[in-house]
Order: sequence, then C-alpha cells, then structure tokens
Amino acid sequence: MADFHIQHRLGESRAAVIENFRLVEMHIARDGDGLSAGARLPGRLATKLGTRGIAQAAGEELLVEPWPAGATEGATVTLEVTRAAWRERGRDRLAKARPSNLDPWPAPTLESQLHARGHVLKPGWPADVAGQWEDAFEAAQLGRLPFESGSLVLVPTPAFLAVDVDGHGLALATPALKALARAIRLWGLGGSIVVDLPTADRDQRTQAAEAFDRAMGKLPFERTAINGFGLVQIVRPRPGPSILERAQLDRAGTEAVQLLETALADPGTAPMRLSAPPPAIRWLEARPHLLEELARRTHRDVSLTSGTANVQA
Repeated sequence: MADFHIQHRLGESRAAVIENFRLVEMHIARDGDGLSAGARLPGRLATKLGTRGIAQAAGEELLVEPWPAGATEGATVTLEVTRAAWRERGRDRLAKARPSNLDPWPAPTLESQLHARGHVLKPGWPADVAGQWEDAFEAAQLGRLPFESGSLVLVPTPAFLAVDVDGHGLALATPALKALARAIRLWGLGGSIVVDLPTADRDQRTQAAEAFDRAMGKLPFERTAINGFGLVQIVRPRPGPSILERAQLDRAGTEAVQLLETALADPGTAPMRLSAPPPAIRWLEARPHLLEELARRTHRDVSLTSGTANVQA
C-alpha cells in the first residue's frame, strides 16, 4: 500500500504514487488522449482485415482483434478498449479493442485505478511531491536516468524501447537492471524493451537477471536471458503511452498545458495573449474549450500567437 496525490490542471490530470517519501509512479491523463484501456462502448465495424479489422467508436478509429465471430462490416458491437492510442516517431498507433459481451462502461479514472490497488489518496500536491515530479519528468524528457555507478539512456522507437547503459566496469549490469526496474514502474514503461548491457561473465549475468526479477516485484513481465553480448529483452503490458513517450513525443501538449498554468497564475486583468511555439499553439487551437475555460476562470479575453512561451497582457 502507498499514498498518492492527484493534481487536476487545465488540460491534464497528474497522479503521483509515493512510498517512503519517494516518488515511485507517475501517471498522466491529458486532454485529447481519446479512449483509454478499460472502457467498454458501442463501436461500428468498418473494415475487416482477415482475423482483425478497424472499427469506429466515439469519433476514434480502433484496431479490433479478434474480429467478432459472424459480424459483418457496418455492424454495431460492444468493444472493450485494451490499449489506448499513442504517438510514435513518424506515426500514430491506433487504440486496440476486443469484442465484449458485457454492458458499456466508462474507463476507470486515475483515482479509481489507484484506489483499486489499495493506495490511499492524500490531499493536495505538496512541494516535495512537485519537486520530485519535475525532476523525474525532466529526466524523461532527456531520456536519461542516473543511478549510483552510471546512467540509463532510453530511446523510444516504433519497434521497441532501446535502453543503453552509460558507465564502466563489469559489475555494472546489476545496478543498471535495478535502475531499469525503478524506471519501468516510475514511468510506466511497457511493450518490448531491449537493453544493451556491458559484457559480463555468466555468473554476473545470472546475478544481474535475478536482481532485476526481485526489483520488479509484482509488476508483470517476461524476459529473455542475458546473452553473451549483454542483450536482454523484456516484454510488458502496454495499455497506453508511458511518461517517457509523453515527455519526448508530445512536447507540444506539455508546453501547452504549462502555458495554461502560467496564464491561470497571471495576476493581470487586461486581455491576455498566450505566446508559444507553433506546435503548442496548434495543440491549443484544437482544444478551444480549454481556452474558454481559461477565459472563464480569469475573467479575461484570451488570444494566441506564435513565439517564445509566455503570457502577454
């Protein structure tokens, strides 16, 4: 059991899980995320592609696997979302769903998910939580997580998450894999993870793998043995984008949400102009309801312009 804090910002909600005063899990639900894992809803089957196909639900395209037995294109069926959509370098990956015989049901909120795991909601967003969050999110943006004797370099690719170990010494494999286990939980890393470890002898590889297994605790995963070249592959469930992917591949959303927070804190009363790089401006333009809410809360007219991120009166 652990404590968790929720922060509802304009454009996103954050959840921080704390154990022994340390941030161990980060969760983000961002405006425009679309359907999330666990939601059940009616969907129209659009295109059959062998044993799977494409459906439309709530204005979003989904990959349906398997295709419902006996169903034809155009039919409406209940679908359960098993994986949210996310952005990859060069493309966006569709959400994934499967047929369900159960009644439609909304996706669980961040708060309900953490409550279901036995965690206890604590009030507010304390300064120590905020500080740890910002440090960990910055590390995700950089794709670099330091540990005692080196650092992990993490690069998302369409095929897998590539993890390189930066450091020296034959004994680096064990602390590196323990640090990776911490990163997996902290940032919600999933899918296929390929780690390139320093070359080590058989005993060291065995010790490192066993240390990783212990550090993962109850987190679900499968892995290969560490081969003689230092490569190991880890496979985990991937219900949606990780914090690492959000930090590196949705910088526009991150910049836009931060700009909204800055605008909410601005003490002025004159009409405000939000300035940001073009991708962040496009993100905001696609979500006029957020600008309307900002205007309502601040009692100020709001406009947008491209440029350096700031709030102009």
